[in-house]
Amino acid sequence: MNILITGATGFLGKQLALKLLNDSHNVYALVRSQRKAENLKEDIPADAKGKLHVIEGDLSLKNAGVSEEQLLRLRDQIDTVYHSAAFLSFDENERDKTFKVNVDGTENVLHLAQDIHAANFYYVSTAYTLGMKRQASEQLHEKEQTFVNAYEESKCHAEHLVLGYNHTLNIKIFRPSIIIGDSKTGEADTSFALYGVIRGLEILKKRTERKKELQDQTFKFLCTGETSQNFVPVDYVVDVLAAALNTDHPKAIYHITNPHPPTNRLLFEMIKEKLDFHNIEMVPSDYEGELTKEEQVFNAPMSVFRPYWNKNISFDDSNTQELLNKNGMSRLVMDKAMIERILYGNKTTVKT
Repeated sequence: MNILITGATGFLGKQLALKLLNDSHNVYALVRSQRKAENLKEDIPADAKGKLHVIEGDLSLKNAGVSEEQLLRLRDQIDTVYHSAAFLSFDENERDKTFKVNVDGTENVLHLAQDIHAANFYYVSTAYTLGMKRQASEQLHEKEQTFVNAYEESKCHAEHLVLGYNHTLNIKIFRPSIIIGDSKTGEADTSFALYGVIRGLEILKKRTERKKELQDQTFKFLCTGETSQNFVPVDYVVDVLAAALNTDHPKAIYHITNPHPPTNRLLFEMIKEKLDFHNIEMVPSDYEGELTKEEQVFNAPMSVFRPYWNKNISFDDSNTQELLNKNGMSRLVMDKAMIERILYGNKTTVKT
């Protein structure tokens, strides 16, 4: 197949591109930066380089910035468009940019898909378009509700937009939860979420090693230990996305989630072991008023994640299970050994 991907230089999109190339598909990567395109090319096996085609574009422009010349070349040639490009920010100050990229940009890619007569449009959303609810169905969630942040809200609005094009495109919406490293190698080209916590702990450890008066101190980390984070390995997400190409499955929305996610406490203890840093304890959010200045500095950058750390969410993934079954694939089983591979395979560098 001939497949166009947006976001192919990002964490998920890059792994998806590599998977599709490995499966002998022709991949057309829509990129804004030639520098990032070169980085992508460096990771492509020599025998697959001829199947990767780089197209310059810009999601903020009509037809995603694809030139008229390229449009003519692509027309009636692309079978499927994977739209994985997004602006991931939980900062309310970036609300306008978040909606511009994630909603307006998505509409521009939809217009591109129509213009080139693509048959399928597969949109990569997020499992967290449910707002403040704790039960998530594989259906559209209402736009007029309270969301944790503008990112969630923008992706919910984009889902409604995408499904509105189902009269001209075969639409599928995929909702991965929190994507982490490869289940076999631990490779993770991201510093978000879990990796932001690890980096924060590494920095705190460096500070305690430099300051004698901190070496025997125990620091508080605001997080509910009994709740779970719905982490999914990037290779599992990619496998589900790729499986959609092989099956004429009628359902529109798919949760790519973890049926048995690890608790915060288990992950926290494993991270402490990985870093050999035990001067820290997990405490509930109501301890916030008791934090020392050093603890406030440590906890502040991670405050945007706290709404996720303090509640459990149940995700229905019936449609995804059907898709997996039709492809002879198994549902995710994340055991302690897999978590260790992901944690210990990830290489981070801390500059202080």
